[in-house]
Amino acid sequence: MDIIGGIGAATEGLKLLNELRKIDKEVDKAELKLRLVEVADKLLDSKQALQDAQERELQLKDRISELEQKLTDRASFEDENGLLFRKDASGGRVGEPYCNKCYVLEDKLLRMRHFAAKPGAKAYYLCDSCKVTIVTGPALPRPPASKPYASRFGRGGDF
Repeated sequence: MDIIGGIGAATEGLKLLNELRKIDKEVDKAELKLRLVEVADKLLDSKQALQDAQERELQLKDRISELEQKLTDRASFEDENGLLFRKDASGGRVGEPYCNKCYVLEDKLLRMRHFAAKPGAKAYYLCDSCKVTIVTGPALPRPPASKPYASRFGRGGDF
């Protein structure tokens, strides 16, 4: 039963009490007992509804606290091209970045692995969970191609 139902039950109980006051002394005891049972039933309904409302209020307060904490946590991060960096009190970045996709979609803070640039390959971060890859730098230049084996020994390419 919700709050409105509880208020309705309490109102009905009060109406029944008013009726009991108006009952003549000539009315038989059976009707009086019946009315008392109805009042007690309505009051129990209203008590249950108010207990349910109190429990729901506590749940909502807990949920509000949880959401406020998440909002505070989100404010302590900075997104840069899909990399989520935690910020310290002065606004500087702390540690390696987290995967923004996992944080937004799954509410998980998962660190990304960094792979340094290699000849012919760019530097990037990889999330092991969702497999998102974020390129962070240019590839290193490839080393010059070496001479063919035969030309290193003074022979031309012909044997």
